[in-house]
Amino acid sequence: MASFRKEILQQIEQIDVGHIFTFRDLSFPNDKLANVAVFLSEQSKKGILMRVEKGAYFRPRKSALGLGTLPVYQDEQFRYITQKLDGYITGAYIYNKMGLTEQVATTITVATLNPVRRFRFKNLDVECVKSYTAAYHDETNIPYLRLLDAVKDIKHIPGSTQKDIYERIKNQHFNSFSIQELIKVVSLAKKYPPRVRKIVADILGEMGQYDLQRGIANTVLPTTRFNLNYKTT
Repeated sequence: MASFRKEILQQIEQIDVGHIFTFRDLSFPNDKLANVAVFLSEQSKKGILMRVEKGAYFRPRKSALGLGTLPVYQDEQFRYITQKLDGYITGAYIYNKMGLTEQVATTITVATLNPVRRFRFKNLDVECVKSYTAAYHDETNIPYLRLLDAVKDIKHIPGSTQKDIYERIKNQHFNSFSIQELIKVVSLAKKYPPRVRKIVADILGEMGQYDLQRGIANTVLPTTRFNLNYKTT
């Protein structure tokens, strides 16, 4: 048993300080799960590990100023949450980072194919929304999905009018995309509701990207009416 504990401890020491890990990150026989659980609990009581929630721990950073152990950094909390929920962070927190609103989010929103009820994780309030596509499993798609989420939420982004949000999305984001990136956005937008496709088509039209505009506009029924107020005309 001593050699088994030593092996587990060696695995833990290979994990970066501050990185949240679970049983799945350790290699051991299935019949040793209970032993590993007891060992991790013991290490937590000794202060060698910090418990985040049941079955999740991290090796704490030590303050260079003699302030004891430091809390897990927010970006590591985000990584753990999105991995646990199999999703990506979106919503007001991201819209603030995108320059679409100055208001600071009090809730972290995670888009996932399998939403769960709102919950609290450490000092974070977390809510889930349904993702329209599994394309976020390719991390290179996430910036485009977040932009489309902002288009979807154009009526609800706090502190700005629909017209302001529309112009910022167009000028700060769409206008900086290459043709290949615009093609990618159009492809992903086809997974979103009609109002998103309508707004994307309008933006592309104003950019003079008429072929791409027609490609997305043709997916929206011409008889569909939208309660939107962002056009400058």
